[in-house]
Amino acid sequence: MANRRISEFPAISGIDIDEQDLLTLVHVFEVDPTLRNKKVTFTEFRNYLDQYYVNITGEIIAGDITITGNLTVSGATSLNTVTSTGLATFSGVVVQNNLTTTGTISGTVITGDTAGFTTVTGTTITGTTILATSVTGVSGVFTDQLSGATVTGTNSNFTTGTFQTLIAGSHTTTGDHTVSGNLRVSGSGFFASGITVTGTVSGQTITGTEVQATNITGVTVVGTTTVSGATVTGTNSNFTTGTFQTLVAGSHTTTGDHTISGNLFVSGSGFFASGISVTGTVSGQTITGTTVQATNITGVTVIGTTSVSGTVVTGDTGRFTQITGNTATFNSTLSGVTITGTTANFTSGNFIDLFVVNQTFGGNLIFSGETLTKGDATFESGVTVTGTLSGTTITGTNVQATNITGVTIVGTTLVSGTTVTGETANFTNITGVTLEVTTPSGATPAIVCSGVVSGDATGFRIQGPLIILP
Repeated sequence: MANRRISEFPAISGIDIDEQDLLTLVHVFEVDPTLRNKKVTFTEFRNYLDQYYVNITGEIIAGDITITGNLTVSGATSLNTVTSTGLATFSGVVVQNNLTTTGTISGTVITGDTAGFTTVTGTTITGTTILATSVTGVSGVFTDQLSGATVTGTNSNFTTGTFQTLIAGSHTTTGDHTVSGNLRVSGSGFFASGITVTGTVSGQTITGTEVQATNITGVTVVGTTTVSGATVTGTNSNFTTGTFQTLVAGSHTTTGDHTISGNLFVSGSGFFASGISVTGTVSGQTITGTTVQATNITGVTVIGTTSVSGTVVTGDTGRFTQITGNTATFNSTLSGVTITGTTANFTSGNFIDLFVVNQTFGGNLIFSGETLTKGDATFESGVTVTGTLSGTTITGTNVQATNITGVTIVGTTLVSGTTVTGETANFTNITGVTLEVTTPSGATPAIVCSGVVSGDATGFRIQGPLIILP
């Protein structure tokens, strides 16, 4: 074995070589001559070759590599950075990160997740996402999304779209369009068959045959036929006619003549400068005016600062400084400092002072409480008093009283009673059962009688002393 040539050794196939197999070599730079013969395993020998050659698969070339000729790759190649000054032809290129070219990339089909080109030219360009400064073509079909600062073309056919600005000068779009988000039209827009908006439609001028909206807001809203809505607000309103459920005009002034058909309800205060004419009823918490002319005025409180007049004025309670009229009828109470009139017809009344100068009361009068008559009173058919009737002079055809007391009592025909008493009595005739004189005897006679004094059938009886003066 020791003296055999290498050529005499048996051969071994490359596929049979193990990593632990050995090779001999002479290490020429070994200092010790006895140690220049060395051995190396195929594992270490491959590590040596990997520094200069590409391995079968999975190898990484460190540093730059320059290819002056053609590079043909039949499999897959992963490159960090590739710089080509000539023409490169690939049957298929897969770029995991970014591919940057300073020249032109062309091919029958170029696909990728993201491509950033200065210029892309082709009969058909397809991709999941195309990010370009400018895309120009005869026809562009985007299965998912087309976006850009400016997208122009002769015809556009979008299923859906999100636009910052959509320019369609003098163009007509057909079919139904659904816009989600905000749509701003720079210029004029015409809708042939209608527009439905869930948000807000705004513009310098919006016209249409019919506008149906939850809210319409504008500097000027002109309805050539009708303006209607749950709430219509504005600074100025100019309506020829209108039907309003609620008309809110806080501190506003309306000019001209207004004709309102139906009911008008004012929530708050309303002021009419020159007059109001109502065929039905005017009602409110407070109604004021210089002059109110109405067939009927009904209210909890009616105040006329100067005058309240009418054919008939009625109310539960009336407080007037002065009442003047042909007839005044009060169902419950009439009160005042002074009440005057030609004829007064009271069922009952409570008077502090009742002035009736040369007046006549018809019917029966009942006074409850005390009644003081200043002046003369004449009762035509009789007066009945449950208490006391007093006066400077009381006259009558017949006075029937339990007690009559006075300084002087004059009976032109007859004075009668169970007991008639007084300090002095002056009678033409005295007829009675008992005549009692309480004045004691003296120089002045107690009874002065000129005529006949007689008694009944039993005679004339005198009880007590009888003194007959000359």
